[in-house]
Amino acid sequence: MKIKELLKLNIEDEIPLVIKADELNLETAQKEISQYIVTHQIEQHLETFLDSYRVASTDKIGFWISGFFGSGKSYFAKMLGYLLMNEPLPLGVTAREYFNERLGNCANPEFLKGRIKSLSSIPAVVVMFEIIAEGAMNAETPQQVMFKKFLQRLGYSSVASVAIMERELDAFGHLNAVKRYIEESGENYRQVATNAGEFRRLVLRAMAEKLDYSKDEASDFLKSAVEKFDKLSPADFAEQCVDYAKKSGKRLVFIIDEIGQYVVSLRNNDDRILELQGVAEMLSSKGNGAVRLIVTSQEKLDQLIVNNAYDKRKLGKLTDRFEGRLDLTSENVDEVARERLLKKKPENSALFSRMMTDNQGNISALTNTEGSYKKTETKEEFMAYYPFHPYQFHMLPDLVQGSAGATYNQATERKFIFLVDHILKALKDESFGRVVNAADLFDALGTRFFGSGVVNDVNKADKEYKAGQVKASDILKTLQILKNLPEVAATETVIARMLCKRVNDKQYEVQKEVNEAISFLEKGKRLSRYNGGITLVTDLEREFIEEVENAAADVPDRNEEIRTRLSDLFSYKELPYKNGPSIPVEWVFADKAFGGRKKGLKVKISPFAGTKREDLEFESMNQSDTVYAIPEDNSAIETLAGEIKKLEASLNAFRTKKTGGEIQDVLTKYAKILEEKRKTLRDDLRQSLDSGTLIYAGETLTGEHLLNKLKELLKDKVIPSLYSEITAASITTREIENALTKPQNTLKTLAADADHSVFNENGELIETHKVISPVIAFLSETRSGSDLLDKFAAAPYGWAQETVLYAAACLMRAGKITINAQDSYSKPEILKTLKSASDFRSAKLRCGVTLDPSDKARLMELINPLLVEGKLTVPSPRSDFIARALEGLKRLDEKLTGLKKEMEELGAKPDWDLNLTRNLINELTGKGDDCLAKLLESAQVIGELRARAEKTAGFLEKNRKPIQKQKEFIAEIEGELAKIAFAETQAEEIAALVKEYKDTLPRIAGFGTDLDNTFEKLRNRYKACFSIVHQKRNDCLERIGAYLESIRDLKNPAGKRTADQPWYRKLPVPCGELELRYSIKCENCHIGYREALLEIGSLEKELETLKESCDRFLQEKPETKGDHGNVTEKPPTKRVRIKRKTTYRELKNEIDALSLPETAEIELELED
Repeated sequence: MKIKELLKLNIEDEIPLVIKADELNLETAQKEISQYIVTHQIEQHLETFLDSYRVASTDKIGFWISGFFGSGKSYFAKMLGYLLMNEPLPLGVTAREYFNERLGNCANPEFLKGRIKSLSSIPAVVVMFEIIAEGAMNAETPQQVMFKKFLQRLGYSSVASVAIMERELDAFGHLNAVKRYIEESGENYRQVATNAGEFRRLVLRAMAEKLDYSKDEASDFLKSAVEKFDKLSPADFAEQCVDYAKKSGKRLVFIIDEIGQYVVSLRNNDDRILELQGVAEMLSSKGNGAVRLIVTSQEKLDQLIVNNAYDKRKLGKLTDRFEGRLDLTSENVDEVARERLLKKKPENSALFSRMMTDNQGNISALTNTEGSYKKTETKEEFMAYYPFHPYQFHMLPDLVQGSAGATYNQATERKFIFLVDHILKALKDESFGRVVNAADLFDALGTRFFGSGVVNDVNKADKEYKAGQVKASDILKTLQILKNLPEVAATETVIARMLCKRVNDKQYEVQKEVNEAISFLEKGKRLSRYNGGITLVTDLEREFIEEVENAAADVPDRNEEIRTRLSDLFSYKELPYKNGPSIPVEWVFADKAFGGRKKGLKVKISPFAGTKREDLEFESMNQSDTVYAIPEDNSAIETLAGEIKKLEASLNAFRTKKTGGEIQDVLTKYAKILEEKRKTLRDDLRQSLDSGTLIYAGETLTGEHLLNKLKELLKDKVIPSLYSEITAASITTREIENALTKPQNTLKTLAADADHSVFNENGELIETHKVISPVIAFLSETRSGSDLLDKFAAAPYGWAQETVLYAAACLMRAGKITINAQDSYSKPEILKTLKSASDFRSAKLRCGVTLDPSDKARLMELINPLLVEGKLTVPSPRSDFIARALEGLKRLDEKLTGLKKEMEELGAKPDWDLNLTRNLINELTGKGDDCLAKLLESAQVIGELRARAEKTAGFLEKNRKPIQKQKEFIAEIEGELAKIAFAETQAEEIAALVKEYKDTLPRIAGFGTDLDNTFEKLRNRYKACFSIVHQKRNDCLERIGAYLESIRDLKNPAGKRTADQPWYRKLPVPCGELELRYSIKCENCHIGYREALLEIGSLEKELETLKESCDRFLQEKPETKGDHGNVTEKPPTKRVRIKRKTTYRELKNEIDALSLPETAEIELELED
């Protein structure tokens, strides 16, 4: 039975496989609806679309339908247009009614029919077109393309410029008049409207003759219409669309095919996608759902933005408006192709069952691509896809989408369903059992996919090759397909399976022919084979292969490659010894090092062919640091190394000679081959060394796995032999820090291992210890940290850096060395230096001067009392003793200097020699070796100075202010003496006492004077003189006071009271007891001796004056006026405002404040 007889479809019929969005007529609509397959995916997308479309008011106006070429996105979009327009079809039913017949296989057909029926409440005008054919090749914006197609849909001319002028004429009510004029002129209006020049000429004439326009006015009118179109903005376009929708009462829907191709057609430019965003935003904001957009694209919207490196932040409104995203995947294509083209007649089911039963194992094997595609396992799969294999249906979309350089013009030929139809027609007369192979797929894709150059080149291969079932071109065809399918490895096995033509072909027989054809093509440099993989060879690659064949690689080049690969095998640069340090290992091949580290052990690897073991055994007797590795002979190693160097050189040469994408492919391919060869070389080297011989100190070691035994030999024998003083354990940075910071009584516990336990039970350093003694000897002169690290890293020590740093830290703690001229282990910079090998390298170290414990005790007794904060202790380093002594002496000197100055300010004359302290300060500043010894020699004098300072400070604390007050008193007394205030005898006595005080004052620094007693005698003598005068002043004041009190209430004939008179004034009350402290004035009345004398005379005169004033007052008579006789003076009146509610105290204060005679009248005003 032939393949065509198995199919339900008549494959001889021509089936329209390409759906064109702008091919709109009722016959086409009816045919396209009748052939439409509503897959499960389409059913879901229809439901999503209809639910969203029914929403009347929304700003989410867009639907983005995506899918690769041939996925059915254009067909689906066109179906949506038919459903929205619902035009009557030639069959006598509407588009919606006819479409409902296609819902039979849906999961819920009645639900969908209900949704479709609901569209009747939303009348729509649909503008459907393919934008890539309209606007990609010119500079028109999306709104201009959409507008001209909108005008065409409204019945205007298909010529854009004519349609624009028609629209403008119609808007002003002129179009019908123009049409009549053209028809009356004997012209066919429709024909005229297809020629812009002719249309413009006749319209200008019509406007002039029928509409009263001048020629210029008519020309300007039409010119203005075209200019409006040229400047059409998204907002202008949206207003036109929304206005039409409102006036017509219908929803306006734009269905635009291949919008994705259109917006990316301007490379490296985002103008068109931004313009599309502007259109969508304006239609949304102005129409609020009255205008809808349905667009198709190969890519999803988000993918399109990312793949073209558009700024996503600029396109937020576009993604918001196109919230409806409907993606058609290969699943939909698969189902459509099987339903439309591959559906079998039911009666042939038994044939497929028998065929599957007879060949199930072979079918499963032939469909095993050893990749991600599934094998055919069941009869149902076999029948559904026959004559294709199911994996081919999944492979083809990957092949089509994955190919480079695809253009829109290839779209039709690349449509999946087109390929299926093409292959079916080619195989229709083949007998049942024939299956589609890789060559069939290649032929179907043909020149439009692969290009005529590739197809011609492939076919040329058969001219020189005598083939059986498999031709040389079949191999090349398969490889052309597989190069775009990275999921499938191009091996002989896979190629053979893909080229089997019948389900019962024997794979091994086909594969034998495949191998012969591949060998032929490889010799002709048409393909290359490496590690089982087979790839095509281009002309450029062929040139590269010739370059490799002509390249040269000498012995040094080969050896260098071998060294590089050996460095992969011997990756360790050092080996740890037990739990201790790591010893450097240097690797050498052909007398040149290729890895590891110097100044340690050496491993010399002999050539891989022709080495004499006896010679190396003798040489090794005198090389205690070297192990000799003799590989098993393998001359192929040098050959392979040469091939690698030639390939590497050719790659480097080609990188400089050629540029472009193709050369990059060649370089990438052979760079992978280069890496594979290097891996092979590395494996061969390992094998040869593992089976070779090891020699050390004249002894040989053979057997298997010698590389592992080499490491054991180095660890167990070579290191202990060469590094006799190595430590078996390591030390940590933390323990280095502990050596400097832990209390002395815990230093014994610093390190658990014997190699680093350097302190005894008392915390004292064991100077004979293995990591201490050689360091002390080495530091007999100044060394750098770098010297120390290098010295003790070398044989026979091999110490780790941490061990060297630890030894230095312990010596520092014990005060045995200085670092950077410092011996204080507690300094932060010392800790920093000893914790960092890099800092330690630049440090300067030397054994330092140490202090005897007894000297430390004497120094602490001397220095600690001089310190304010912190005290010296026995563990304190010598530098601390110097620094703290310097600090203490400076403080003592400063204190003595200050005390001396204060004593001198008081008048004392201290006789203190401070030169000793200052000389010692200079000695300590110089940090000489004997500076602390000189300090101890002057210990007694320093003690005396410290005691004197303390005693003087105490004296000043107690007597400073009293003496200052006494001196002020003396100054005032001397002032009185100068004014001759005292009697002669008194003055002599007082002056003598003043002299005695001033003579005593300079001697107070000796602390044996009686200055206070002298002052007391002086003050008492002055008080004795002053008390007589002080009492006499008091008596005068008492007499005046008594007199004033006696006349206080007397009135004269005029009725006036004595106490109210201006001459009646009270004087100060008499002073109590005379009290003197540090002033010559009384503490109570603040009057001095001389002032009191002068005041006594004034007071006596004051009393006489008061008496005379009183006598005159009492004789005063009242005033008289004319003949009326004696007239009594009217008492004065005083108006006073007081609060309505007040306290007694406030009222009393108001009255006491009034200065009025007793006869005065008071008028009271009450405040609210």
